[in-house]
Amino acid sequence: MGWRRDSRYQGSRIRLPDPVLGSGEASCIHMVAEKKKNPRKIANELIMVCLVMVGLLLVWSASQRIVNFNDRQLELAEHSVKAAASEVELLVKGYQRAVNIFTEENRFFLNTLELWPQDMESYSLLQEKIDRYFPEHLTFTLADSGGRTLLEGFEGLVGERCRNDIRSFSSGGEAHSIHSHHGLVGQQPHFDIMSYWEGSNSGRAVFFISFKMNSLERILANTQVPGHQLMLVPRDTPEQIDATPPGNRATLPADGRLGADEQQRISYSLPVTGTGWNVEILPNNALYSQAHRSILMQTLFVFAGFIIVSVIMRMILLDETG
Repeated sequence: MGWRRDSRYQGSRIRLPDPVLGSGEASCIHMVAEKKKNPRKIANELIMVCLVMVGLLLVWSASQRIVNFNDRQLELAEHSVKAAASEVELLVKGYQRAVNIFTEENRFFLNTLELWPQDMESYSLLQEKIDRYFPEHLTFTLADSGGRTLLEGFEGLVGERCRNDIRSFSSGGEAHSIHSHHGLVGQQPHFDIMSYWEGSNSGRAVFFISFKMNSLERILANTQVPGHQLMLVPRDTPEQIDATPPGNRATLPADGRLGADEQQRISYSLPVTGTGWNVEILPNNALYSQAHRSILMQTLFVFAGFIIVSVIMRMILLDETG
């Protein structure tokens, strides 16, 4: 049996009864309608959400950059100090080996001057050899195991600290600690390299050559990184600066001694084997503050750029929605 289409309903529309809405459904529809009627409010909310998210991201990025900068500076300081300490150690060992060989090869002159300190010919020949082998030396002399000089004219140039070093070296050999001596007023800071031989009259006599600090300052200058100051500091008097690159003197205390503030800002320190020195590094006053300020300013500029772009986008969005 087939179906037949009733012609009474052809072309007519069936009117459905209006739905009956509850209060909750009506409220939701009203809110949707209100939002559709307020594109400005939607644009403002979207822009605020985007700016908050971008701001949080920029704050996190800036804090990470500051942490990375601080860590990088500490790595550079550690590398610089280790390189300087290694080079100073090699220099001192090289000087020690050279002085030992020189002492062995010139025992004749040393014995002669020990017995006859007024033998100017032997003294002049020894002086010429020292000038040729050690161009950066300051002076030289001979002493007995008690620290008494065996050459006339050197009594006033050998300070009490030098005498203590001579006695320490004579009793302990090469195990003594090398450090700087500031000597008398007006005398250049220097360090002594000692060697001993069995003298004719004085038993274990000591021959030592005093060297200027120039070679140590060159090492510090060559291993120093920008934004930091390398220093050679005696372990027994950590406030005293024995050597530093010449360019650092203008920014360090005029008396050559570190104050409490500078000592607290030391970022890395390492002892030099075989000496009484520590190599220490001091960051410049403005290093961290300038870098942190630069990072924060860059972050603010980027955030300001996002604000400008957001305002422009808001204006375009409002124009599009009428």
